[in-house]
Formats: sequence, C-alpha cells, structure tokens
Amino acid sequence: MYKIEDLNYMVSLYCPGKCVNCNIWQYDKTIIKNEIDTTIFENVLKSKILKDTNYFDLTAGESQLSTKYLEVIKLIAKYKKDAFIHTNISGWYPKIHFEITKEALKYIDKKNFRIDISLDGSKESYEKVRLVKDGFSKVMQTMKLLKSLNINLRVVMIVYKQNYKDIPWFVEFAKKNDIGYFIGYARNANLLNNINNKQNYTNDELQNIEDLLNQVGWLDKKRLPNWLWAKSIYQDNIPFFECYMGKRAIIINPYGDVYPCNECLDFLHMGNIKDFNGNLDKLLYSKKALNVIKIIENKKCQPCGMLCAHKIEFPWGKQTGMM
Repeated sequence: MYKIEDLNYMVSLYCPGKCVNCNIWQYDKTIIKNEIDTTIFENVLKSKILKDTNYFDLTAGESQLSTKYLEVIKLIAKYKKDAFIHTNISGWYPKIHFEITKEALKYIDKKNFRIDISLDGSKESYEKVRLVKDGFSKVMQTMKLLKSLNINLRVVMIVYKQNYKDIPWFVEFAKKNDIGYFIGYARNANLLNNINNKQNYTNDELQNIEDLLNQVGWLDKKRLPNWLWAKSIYQDNIPFFECYMGKRAIIINPYGDVYPCNECLDFLHMGNIKDFNGNLDKLLYSKKALNVIKIIENKKCQPCGMLCAHKIEFPWGKQTGMM
C-alpha cells in the first residue's frame, strides 16, 4: 500500500523573521523544546518502508539555524548514498547559510543538494512581504555566496497581492543572474499560524496574475494544475480530487508527529515516531495511521487548501509529484 517517495522532515519550527503571511515567529521561543533526538531520526532512516525513498525535504522554520541540521544531513548521507536533499531558507543569515551549506557538501554531492532562497519580488515589493530589516540586501549576499559553491540554487517567489506585478521582474532577475526559479502561491495553514488571514483577490487580480504567469511562460502542463488549485481556493470553489499524500509522501514534524501533509491537522495525526523508537514501519501500519489513510481515500479531509501537497490528481491534471 505504501510507496513513500518523499519524506519531509521539519527540522525545527524556530524562525525569528517576520513575514506578512507566516506567523511562525509568534510562537513561544521555547518551541525548540521537545524536538526529537537525531538518534530517533536515524532509526526512521533504517525503516524498511523507506528503502526506496530518495527525496528528503528539510524544512519548517529557519532549518539551517538548528544545531540538528548538519547531523540530519550526515545521517541521510550515511543511509541514502544518492539521496536528493532540498532545503528552503530566508537568506537572512549569509555567513551561516554559506558555512552550513559548505559543510553539508562534505557529505552530499552538490548535484543532489538544492537550496531555495525566498525572493518575493523587487526590493520595494519584497519589503512589503518580508518584514525584516535589510532582508533584501541579505538575500543578495546569500545568493552570491551560495552561487560560489556551484550548488543547485533557486530563488522562490510566493505570489501575494502586494507583489504579483513583479512576476516578470522576478523571472528576468533569475535569468540575468543564471539561477533557477520557482513561483508558488500564498496559502493559509494552522502550522503557519495564519488560518484567519484569508487571501482575498478580485477576479480582475486573479486574471492579471494568470496573464503574467502566462507571459513569463510559467503555466506549462506541469505547473498549471497548482495555479488552478490556488485560484479555486481564492474563489472558494475547490474541487474534490484524488490524493495520495500519506501513502506516497509523509511529514515528520520536529517533535516526531507524523502526518500525510504539511497541514498537520489533528484528525490526520498518524502517530508519534517516539512511541515506536523511530520504527516507521510499525507506525504506518498501526491502526491509527491506517485510519488516516482511509480518511484521505474517502476524501473526508476535503475540500483542501494545502497548496504544498504534491501527490495529487486533479480533474484538470496531475500535480508535479505525480508526473
């Protein structure tokens, strides 16, 4: 039943930076307490159910600020020689990002290591979205430093009302600087502590965004489904779809809780890996986890606005994780 292709491990939810749509920074600073020990994560990697898993997403807050980050990298390299590791960063800590990444490359082949830096438009637009002093200039410094390491590097733009007109600028910037790029869409989630911060767009604004995405050639067959999903969310008209999260991808939060997706809803809690001493095989075949799979199969968790979910088949096409 399970074919886990991707594992998202939230290294730590700690993030001191303030952003307009993510309120993780509002969490109590003791949020780092009770994070699982890396010995538990090592046992997770030994689980038979992950024998063919080769994609690891190290995310959550500012993951590279965590003392566990490099230990996790080393463990993945130990048990998954050819693993692909992805990490998203703010870019607000140029020296730290550079030193941590340089150290990580001692264990992971640079072709299998990708870092995404948040760059939500030009300086003027960026400062409306990312509320950190000198954030834009720090991102520029980080980008320059990481480019020198010749890794798989991308800039990421999340589209908001405040910055969508910068879509052409963003793509041109990436091309001019010979760097990869990705365009995503604003979402609401319990994890981000912004569930009541609904994204409100007029039909004209949504059409303008779509026109700009088409103008830069972003909405190809692979990427169109995600935009159509985002638009359906903003228009309160989300379709039901086939979802394989939980069976083909799982999330482990910093405290060992396992979920099928980043929404991390209580009724989709599959169990805590600490209760199984890291044995993911036993957890995923527990009664509780199997019940969550049934909930997903029966679409009891839909309509869904979890735009990061990628093992999905829509009425209009497949998400990138299903290609």
